[in-house]
Amino acid sequence: MTSPTSPILAMRLIQQLKRKQARTPDAFTLVELMVVVAIVGILSAVALPNFLSQTDKAKATEAKTQITSILKQAHAKYLEDGVAPVVAIGTMTTNYGAPANDTTLFNYATTAPTWADPVYTVMATANGNDGGLGTGDDAKKIQGCVNFDTGFIDIGSSLATTATNVDCTP
Repeated sequence: MTSPTSPILAMRLIQQLKRKQARTPDAFTLVELMVVVAIVGILSAVALPNFLSQTDKAKATEAKTQITSILKQAHAKYLEDGVAPVVAIGTMTTNYGAPANDTTLFNYATTAPTWADPVYTVMATANGNDGGLGTGDDAKKIQGCVNFDTGFIDIGSSLATTATNVDCTP
């Protein structure tokens, strides 16, 4: 014989079991994980091009800094000695603090000024130490110049396969 309270106890026991099962587990479902992965993928696809352009800007900053240093040193040397600077990279490294070629991302070269045109130009060309900057004819370049008469310095704005023209004419 069963007591009249046993069906009620059984019903309460079943309800308690159902409540325990209805609680959310402490883990994520597969659908939730897939949604998060999709969102991260979309965000990275949007952010990656911006990141890559920032790395090019940082590389250009290295070249601009070196060019500026070389031009200022050459102008100071000109003001001290009164002679136009020499253009050999070894002399540039010794006299103007230019890095030796193939030791950084860029190789530096200059054009000699003449007394008729007192403009000293420095060109930084990617040397292949970074594949993103290209090599050979596809190498990215940036150029700068200084006018020895006025001290005016002009540097290209960005890296390109053809160097931006700079103008230091008096």
